[in-house]
Amino acid sequence: MTVPSANRVAAQHEARRLFHEAHLLLTAMDKVASEGTKGRMKTAGEVIFKKDMSGDASTWAYATPGPSERLLGDFNYSPKNMKPLAKTLRGSLAALGHVLSAYNMFAKVKSARISPDGNLGGKGYIAKITDMRKQFMNCVEALSALSDTLYDEVNAPHWSVVSRQETPEEKKEVSELLSDVEDIRDNPEEWAQEQIEDEFEEDGGDSPKGSKKTASVAVRWLEGVK
Repeated sequence: MTVPSANRVAAQHEARRLFHEAHLLLTAMDKVASEGTKGRMKTAGEVIFKKDMSGDASTWAYATPGPSERLLGDFNYSPKNMKPLAKTLRGSLAALGHVLSAYNMFAKVKSARISPDGNLGGKGYIAKITDMRKQFMNCVEALSALSDTLYDEVNAPHWSVVSRQETPEEKKEVSELLSDVEDIRDNPEEWAQEQIEDEFEEDGGDSPKGSKKTASVAVRWLEGVK
């Protein structure tokens, strides 16, 4: 299997993001059109072509394609569950940004300059550099798919309805989380690089004490403690 370049993986993530934004726009347009015709809309049919790569062990990040639509019925959504979903989305996007940053950095290093045998590691943790690049690619794909799915979920109409039941404090917390989501989602890799520069390179992150402090700050941020 040929390992794609880091720039290609980043471009694929951006393409996925733009596709989902277009999908949300088309969904909104369909809703408006449906309301204009009092719900009487006819669809000739829907054909979706999805490449199933779940059977390839080297591309474990590609899950089996899911259904094209969901039947929600009268499920009782609780507004208290919106916050953990938003936190999960923010954490996934943050992880995606850091993995993209690491992958781009690692892809620029020529294996011949860091290894005489094409491997890295030792004492039980030895891996081929080519396999490590594939693992990075899989991590990017998995986190990209997870964050796209979670983004669609938190922006789904059924959560918009239950948000009216939230307390002012809950609404503020969720709003702040979703604001963070949009900031990161705009460019996850750039966000991660800026965070690393702020927390590590400008806050004494080179020393063990500084690293410990930085890790503590990062953990608190992911937990939503401002």
